Amino acid sequence: MKWRQVFMSEPYNRKKAVEYAIRYGSHPNPEYVYYQGNDCTNFVSQCLRAGGAKNHYHPTHPWWYQNGKSSICWAVAASLYWYIRTVTQEKGFGIKAKTVSIKGDDLFNASIADLLEAGDIIQYRNNQNRIQHSAIITGFVSKGGIKEPLVSQHTFEAVNIPWRKNFKETIFHHIISIN
Repeated sequence: MKWRQVFMSEPYNRKKAVEYAIRYGSHPNPEYVYYQGNDCTNFVSQCLRAGGAKNHYHPTHPWWYQNGKSSICWAVAASLYWYIRTVTQEKGFGIKAKTVSIKGDDLFNASIADLLEAGDIIQYRNNQNRIQHSAIITGFVSKGGIKEPLVSQHTFEAVNIPWRKNFKETIFHHIISIN
């Protein structure tokens, strides 16, 4: 393995991540384990992988899938959140993101909309203060002059639906780089 492959950040291939999300948003990819009734973050991680993200054996927040098994950060919404937050603050390998959160849907505005791109991740925190859902942005629709995200997701399976509202907090991860 070349030094460059291990230590240099790589661009995120948003197009491939979105193509994957649209292809498998309505049904699971048989190449991966499917967590019936709780597959949202597993699906988002698959999309990140399609966009070029490689396994990351981080000492406290590993993100990986191999031979039908995965880390908790690959498959659980709150753990993916902490993985992204942790590795973004560190130098070196990992999925890096600019994270913005809002408490209340009316706080979504043009500056947040302008930050987001197809292939970015949205997560939702419920009233029990748990991050309980993950989705990937696969498009946009104009609403009141602001581009509103359309997402693809599992649990429930859907492609290009409006982002979910009415959560205590919505967390937007704008992916900056991977690996």
